[in-house]
Order: sequence, then structure tokens, then C-alpha cells
Amino acid sequence: MPIKDIMIRKVITVNIEDSIEYAVKKMEEKNVGSLVVMDGDKPVGIVTDRDIAIRGLGKSPDTPVKSIMTPELITITSDSGLFSLTKKFRDYGVRRIVVVDKKGQLEGIISIDDVLEVLVTEFANLIGAIRS
Repeated sequence: MPIKDIMIRKVITVNIEDSIEYAVKKMEEKNVGSLVVMDGDKPVGIVTDRDIAIRGLGKSPDTPVKSIMTPELITITSDSGLFSLTKKFRDYGVRRIVVVDKKGQLEGIISIDDVLEVLVTEFANLIGAIRS
């Protein structure tokens, strides 16, 4: 199963120079726990609610998100398979991976929860086949 079939295409982003306060408001407004940080049209990092709670503590609300984001962005291409994706989750110890095209342009995001939801459905289908 290619990643493009299960990724979230509507990615919530912030600019690298946006403030921590703006990022927090955007997370609350969109009800998300992470934002992909963009520098122009290129994804350069991710900022999570955990980054804000730990790295943002004591910083001014006007501080740019670039100072607290995780800059080691883990990416995968949308034509990659589920095995490659789960291996990246394990190898890098992350819960979210940004999906990009061959040129590094943002296409989506996928979380461990998204993968688990698909797997649970597939297992239920298999159980149904076994029982019938």
C-alpha cells in the first residue's frame, strides 16, 4: 500500500519566522498537535506541542518557531510503501513523518496513529474472511 493512499493531504503549516504564540493559536484553532515548519515552499522542520512545552518554556511568545522546532525533518515520498514507513518510524523514534514529492515539496503528513487505523481495519477484514 503506497503512503499516498493513507497520508493526510491537508497539512497545517507555519512559516519559520512565525512566533511561538502564533503556532500555539494555530494548533488550538486547527486542533492539531504538530505543525510543519516551512521556509518559503520547502518544509524545514516540525514543531509539536511537546516542543512548545519543553523548548518554549521561558521563551517570549514572540520568539520564532525556528528556535524550538525539530529541524531534523524525517521525510518519505508518497510512492513509498508501508514497510519503508514503519521502518522509518522505528529507526528514528518519531510519531509523525512528513510526506514529500521527489523535489522535496510538501505533499502530506502521516502519523503512527494513521497507520494503526489502517492496520486495524485490515486485520478486521482478515478476521472477517477467516470467520466466513
